[in-house]
Amino acid sequence: MSKKYLSFSAICLALAITVFSLGCESTGENTKRGAIGGALLGSIAGGVIGHQSGHGVEGALIGGTVGAVTGGVIGDRIDTREARSKEQILTSGEKLGISDVIVLAKSGLGDDAIIDKIAKTGSIYNLSVEEIETLKKEGVSNRVLNYMMGTTKK
Repeated sequence: MSKKYLSFSAICLALAITVFSLGCESTGENTKRGAIGGALLGSIAGGVIGHQSGHGVEGALIGGTVGAVTGGVIGDRIDTREARSKEQILTSGEKLGISDVIVLAKSGLGDDAIIDKIAKTGSIYNLSVEEIETLKKEGVSNRVLNYMMGTTKK
């Protein structure tokens, strides 16, 4: 097999792995951003370094892979730190973020309890169309959504 064919195959394989791993719905936003940014920076750095020895493509592939993995791991740690559990949300007096409302809805907590927590914490929402769609997709009821949208008037 020629060197060009092997390089092209390696690039296709790396791209396929990246696309499939980033397409998971459960992958956090920081994980995705970290992996993409790491892959980009790693590819550039690896390409430049590899070019010095005549192996620019291989260097870019190695750098991109290492960058994607490193960026993904860092992003995952940030996602994990930001995620709060139902118990943490309920015992905290902090205002609820959109992700907190999603956690409560997914945990099976009733609409009245979620609305009560929003009211008690003084949470205010100015929801975009995308955020409303995300909340609906994640199982937040229309009743809770309507209450959240009404907080901007208070």
